[in-house]
Amino acid sequence: MDSDSSNHLDELRAILGAPVDDQLLSLALTHPSAVGEGIERTLHSNQRLEFLGDAVLAAIVAEHLYRSDETLAEGVLTQRKAAGVRGTSLASAAKRLGIGAYLRLGRGEEAAGGRARDSILADAFEAILGAIHLSCGADAARDFVLRALSEELNAVEQNAVNVKNLLQEKTQSVGLGTPVYQTAQRDAGGSSQAARSFSAQVLVSGQVRGRGIGKTKKAAECAAAAAALQAMT
Repeated sequence: MDSDSSNHLDELRAILGAPVDDQLLSLALTHPSAVGEGIERTLHSNQRLEFLGDAVLAAIVAEHLYRSDETLAEGVLTQRKAAGVRGTSLASAAKRLGIGAYLRLGRGEEAAGGRARDSILADAFEAILGAIHLSCGADAARDFVLRALSEELNAVEQNAVNVKNLLQEKTQSVGLGTPVYQTAQRDAGGSSQAARSFSAQVLVSGQVRGRGIGKTKKAAECAAAAAALQAMT
């Protein structure tokens, strides 16, 4: 590795606050567009590190939310985790860290403005997290996530999350279209409104992905959406 490349990585390591191995950090910054086709595209780009980072991120954020408030139900935890780890959150954190300037892109992606593209930045964030986890350990990975995503996690904890919007964002991002909800009123046998509730199921690409129950139609649909998000995470 030449001195310019080494200095480049040293700058980024200082920003990340973690002594990441040169080879792993270089790999984490390499977008698939910068390498060959087929298996080479996977082995010599950040795709495998992104896969690892995605799993590490989910575990760190889930534990953080679990410990942050002992009164939160599973459905609320699921909503908050989904908001904390969604692509726009990761891209925002990556932009604050200036990760785009360090990416290695193919000429076409470079010309198309890939350094500022949310999807590329979010993938790079996860890949860098994977590299930190492998190179520096679980504690360093946790410290990085909680520091880098502090704004997003604080916002999630302080504001209500529309879980139906989160599910739609998730399904559309992976090409599964818009979720469809089917809701029915349940009668517990009493005559009062308090004895009634609603059940809902949400279909994604025609398949039931989650079910929920609530005192209102909206609450039931939100519960179903939270269950679907949990199943798709």
